[in-house]
Amino acid sequence: MKNKLVILVGPPGSGKGTQALLLAEKKKMIHFEASKLLEKKFLNSSEGDVVTVGEEEYEIKEQERRWREGLLCEDGFVSHVIKESIEKTKDKKETVLLDGYPRTKKQAEISLPFFLSLYRARDILLISLEVDEEESIKRNTKRRVCALMRHSIISTPETENLTICPLDGSVLEKRVMDDPEKIKIRLREFSEKTVPIIDYLQSKKINILRVDGTGSVSDVFFRILKEVENFGL
Repeated sequence: MKNKLVILVGPPGSGKGTQALLLAEKKKMIHFEASKLLEKKFLNSSEGDVVTVGEEEYEIKEQERRWREGLLCEDGFVSHVIKESIEKTKDKKETVLLDGYPRTKKQAEISLPFFLSLYRARDILLISLEVDEEESIKRNTKRRVCALMRHSIISTPETENLTICPLDGSVLEKRVMDDPEKIKIRLREFSEKTVPIIDYLQSKKINILRVDGTGSVSDVFFRILKEVENFGL
């Protein structure tokens, strides 16, 4: 039995990617970011490539087109990508941190039996980072990522003139999905599809924590850190 599973969810711009990196480093967790796993899958595929899950086939480039339009990829496809990654860690003892998955109740229903085959329900913690729509749009439209490792660089007076990632030296760029209209689509998708997973997982005796995602990166991080330490990490 591995240690624990921590799931971090939040609307676009809630800072979950940044907070996940900090938390994984601080607590020596194995960190899986759903969007990066999907990007890697897309980059390594060609037109016509498919993923087969049970009786369903998912064309990878079609899933990429959905993703670029701000829509969620289909549940079976995303769940397969996540499960594929976590299975590679099943013989390790570190706590796993999942960033941005599950994003729909269906994904939660698909993945929960798999999670419970690796962890006890009491050893699974979902942290919901909460920010309002105005703050989410503001953060997303100013955010950039690096070309190499896709580190997210938040917009502050200290970073606004940066052109190179301070972590790996690659060029900073905006993601295609971070324009205002696509952000609004993503926020609607989050409200309609992701928020219901909190009640669902709570009904299955999974630990739920809601954390205020507003304020500086350090303020939010220390709020999260306090909660996970109370959880026994």
